[in-house]
Amino acid sequence: MNKYRVAELRKKRGWTQEVLAEKANITVRTIQRIENGTDVSLDTLASISNALLVPVSELFERIDEEAKEVEIMDMSKEQLIQLKYRQTITISITLLVIAAILLVMSILGVEINELASGYNTTLSWLVWVSLLLLLIGLANYYLGVKLNETLDQKYPLTKGIKLKEKKERFENFWQFFSIYWWMIFPIFGFITWFISFFNNL
Repeated sequence: MNKYRVAELRKKRGWTQEVLAEKANITVRTIQRIENGTDVSLDTLASISNALLVPVSELFERIDEEAKEVEIMDMSKEQLIQLKYRQTITISITLLVIAAILLVMSILGVEINELASGYNTTLSWLVWVSLLLLLIGLANYYLGVKLNETLDQKYPLTKGIKLKEKKERFENFWQFFSIYWWMIFPIFGFITWFISFFNNL
């Protein structure tokens, strides 16, 4: 019988069986069966490994069948390759979306500055902020839902994975940026307003 490390990895994160089941999108009964040593499909193991942010091979303490061990090791290698591609695509598309929003809002900012001379400046900038929030909402929906659905289909071994838990320490700037990318827009908007305000004094 294969021996799993699922309970050990789960407890190390302070998760209950219910929490792991929810994150892996499987039933609590399945988690209980695995922790009791019952064999399950590799697809189920992939879902659990994605929830725990470890390769499939790390879910095992011992694998009795040599053929299955080879299959699992190959799957783990492919999983890591797919994860790397997924991270690269996510960061690249996030940067492109940010660049597009900055370009659009910069052009709108210039237009608002020109039009605001005969109107209420505060009202004009409220329109700018409203459009900014609308674009951020649409971008967040695309990056958080539509892009993930596409990447789940393209890289099935990383399906449902969270690239980084928000409460954990970030390994580099790009992991932080891929989650908190939207913060650049309020900061950019405030700086733009601040400069415009003092130019009009």
